[in-house]
Amino acid sequence: MLTDIARSFGALGDRRVRGVLWRGITLALATLIALGFGVEASVDLLGTTGYSWIDRGIDVLGVLGTAVVAWLLFPSIVVALSSFFLERVVDVTEARFYPGLPPARLVPLAEQAWAALRLLGLSLLLNLAALPLYLVPVLNLPIWLLINGWLVGREYVELVALRRMRPAAVAELRRERRIRLWAAGALVAFLLTVPLLNLAAPVLGAAFMTHRLHRLGVARPESRAA
Repeated sequence: MLTDIARSFGALGDRRVRGVLWRGITLALATLIALGFGVEASVDLLGTTGYSWIDRGIDVLGVLGTAVVAWLLFPSIVVALSSFFLERVVDVTEARFYPGLPPARLVPLAEQAWAALRLLGLSLLLNLAALPLYLVPVLNLPIWLLINGWLVGREYVELVALRRMRPAAVAELRRERRIRLWAAGALVAFLLTVPLLNLAAPVLGAAFMTHRLHRLGVARPESRAA
């Protein structure tokens, strides 16, 4: 795994990957701003109560709500939205480290959009359901990593594996290697919580998961997509 991590960071030296990185940074910042405005607008809809101390309390809760929502949903939202151009990172990584592979299947835009919407829906549902547990000290981070590691890992598996495997084979791979794939997803999800590093995390995650999945044989002949 350490070799794959080092290679993923090394990918940032490629001009094509850096191009994707800058688009990812723009998208990440736009996502944070949109989340902030969304929560602020929701608070504003509540109006004022006429009691200054209550209104100040609502404002404080709004700020806290913005931080909580951003922390909970940022990883899945950024990964889902980034998936539309992260395929470029997978192409570069495969060309450099896995030459001789047959051409990858072109994943239709509609299929990518459905996968992104599904991830967003699952992220919202699972994180909101787990919100009470996130308030419990000590348990909150492990539970968050458990949920978001699965969500992020699932998205990256589909991003990389569906290019070279049949959907049924991808589903089987997720079942058989669920612990390894969750661990890889949890690592990427953790990177998405580290200030500054989280801006590059989607690109690093795409390169990292490409290496992890090729170690699991996503391009073996019997699993290639028709």
